[in-house]
Amino acid sequence: MALLESILFGIMQGLFEWLPISSTGQLVLVMVEFFGYAIDQARHLSIFLNFGTTFSAILYFRKDVKSILINLVRYKPNYSVNNRLTSFLITSTMISGGLGYLLYDLTYEFSFSGEILLGTIGVALIITGIVQKFSKQRGIKTEKNLNLMDSILLGVIQAFSAIPGLSRSGITVSALLFRGYQAKDSLRLSFLMSIPAILGAQVGIFAINGIPNMEFSDLGIALVTSFVVGYLSINLLLKVASKVKFWLFTIIIGLIALFSFFGLF
Repeated sequence: MALLESILFGIMQGLFEWLPISSTGQLVLVMVEFFGYAIDQARHLSIFLNFGTTFSAILYFRKDVKSILINLVRYKPNYSVNNRLTSFLITSTMISGGLGYLLYDLTYEFSFSGEILLGTIGVALIITGIVQKFSKQRGIKTEKNLNLMDSILLGVIQAFSAIPGLSRSGITVSALLFRGYQAKDSLRLSFLMSIPAILGAQVGIFAINGIPNMEFSDLGIALVTSFVVGYLSINLLLKVASKVKFWLFTIIIGLIALFSFFGLF
């Protein structure tokens, strides 16, 4: 892997991870079609680069992560003020981990693709945004409104990101928007959900397959690039979400999902 390839792949991972498109799918496509990588090699490398964006989320939300880790010492499984976010992340991660493993096996056995589902979600989001534009319904929920139903629902939905072509961030942000959460809170909660979910999946995958068989310097450059770009893109998305009207943000997310479905990303 050449230097420019390492930087390009890292930039793509950093940008695409938080958008409603499959970062792994897009990376594999570029690696195979334009750089001559074997599919298995491309998939292994694209999954590895998730470490970079996951650690960028940990750094960006370090205060939340620290608070959650401290809270685990005296944690009680309820949705009180002190335990609400921790309970949400624990419950959703446990559900998505178990169900995601089953879906992972099924999708490889039956070669099912999540692209059609992603296109359907894009259409639904656009319709939702239009309805919100001409109604009194607005995204008003915040982290303070998290409950057991949200945890179960988001855990199930996040598990579907095991389907090839289906974006984890896309479906979790979409679900939170549909549930009435504010755009900025939807993004933030989705980012926080990614940390335990992706780390858990990564540890399992690399315990079996190991790291990609490539030069450590190239892997390091790609990883650092995905980390830096991922950190910057989180900041940008949260700023956009806080300034753009909720209905418009919903339509934008839907359009990006549709662009991915039609191969424009």
